[in-house]
Amino acid sequence: MARWRIELPLIVAIFADLFGFGMIIAGIQLRAESLVPAHWPIGTVVGALLASTFVIQILVSPHWGGLSDRIGRKPVILWCQGLSAAAMFCYAGPNDLWLLVASRLLSGFGAANVAVAQAQIADAYPSEQRAGPLGRLSAAMSAGLVLGPPLGGHLANLPNGHQMVGWIAGAASVVGVLLIAFLIPAGKPSESRSPGKKLIIFDLTLLRDFPAVASYATIAAVAWFSLATLEGTFARLIKRLYGYGSGEFGIIFGYESLLAVLIPGVFLLALTNRFSSRGLLRAAYVCQGVGLALNPLGAQFPVWPMGLLLVASTLYAFGSGVANPVINGIVSELTPAERQGELFGVLQGARSIGFIFGPILGGAMFDWLPVAPYFFAGGVCLVAALLVPISHSPKGRHETSTETE
Repeated sequence: MARWRIELPLIVAIFADLFGFGMIIAGIQLRAESLVPAHWPIGTVVGALLASTFVIQILVSPHWGGLSDRIGRKPVILWCQGLSAAAMFCYAGPNDLWLLVASRLLSGFGAANVAVAQAQIADAYPSEQRAGPLGRLSAAMSAGLVLGPPLGGHLANLPNGHQMVGWIAGAASVVGVLLIAFLIPAGKPSESRSPGKKLIIFDLTLLRDFPAVASYATIAAVAWFSLATLEGTFARLIKRLYGYGSGEFGIIFGYESLLAVLIPGVFLLALTNRFSSRGLLRAAYVCQGVGLALNPLGAQFPVWPMGLLLVASTLYAFGSGVANPVINGIVSELTPAERQGELFGVLQGARSIGFIFGPILGGAMFDWLPVAPYFFAGGVCLVAALLVPISHSPKGRHETSTETE
């Protein structure tokens, strides 16, 4: 069977799901804020609501992956895609905070559809041919996050707009379910697949064995945590300071998502060929920090707020688009080939943990002072830039070689 008959339906299905997810992102913060009871801490509740998706995702995604090894990819992707659609249909319900909670929890339960789709493509292609189809799947995800937020933000401003967003997003996910159900062959689990070791989300063994990796991983974890404090506050910030709503938020988020595709995909190779990796990493964190701190300053100076926000988004997106792949490359070079999977598991665990606790802290800071999480995150990124080592320390306990600029 031609491999494109597996790849194409998966790509369209994942695009449709991320498109719907992007539509909801544009309005969920302001909708949640309006539904929190007056005597509750609004920022903490909104942050916890958004963090709940990551909590469920961390707990269940490894189990979905293991189940797909045992019973095959297709049924697991169908279940995950169906749960994602159910989450969006919950969002289409009446204005009720507990329905939003249900929507976010269901979204976490279904979030493994992307990982299992990647595994399905890896099954279909030999290892030397996987980069292309996996890249196309990643591009489809990015396209969904570029196109979904502007449409969702526009619709959210209409009468009953949130319900409309939920129905359209849910329908998009249902299209993905149908494509997978009818166009992807059932296949069967391979008896030769090994279930592997039990997944430990945040095992520190590798960091103890390789101190050079530990220093970079710590910097990355702190930076991710600081950025996560902004989860759930940006739409509230631009409404509070500039009177902008879901429409403007969708435009800005879509613009940042577009830059997140272009910067690592178009510009990063030229930058890494010209500058040292550690110099790039410092510059990236500085750009992130300045971009984040700029966001609330439009209320203090006579500038066009949207212009300032787009400049801030450009700096932030540049920093993020450079920092993440560069630090991944640095720590990958410092880690033996047989422990690469363990390495990226540690990094993903650190990021996920940051996005569990960061939004709750950021929401509480916002309620105290709306600009606080932005100055906090910006300052942490600048400190992260100062903490980037001047040169690599020894690779591991038993290695004495060092790397210099």
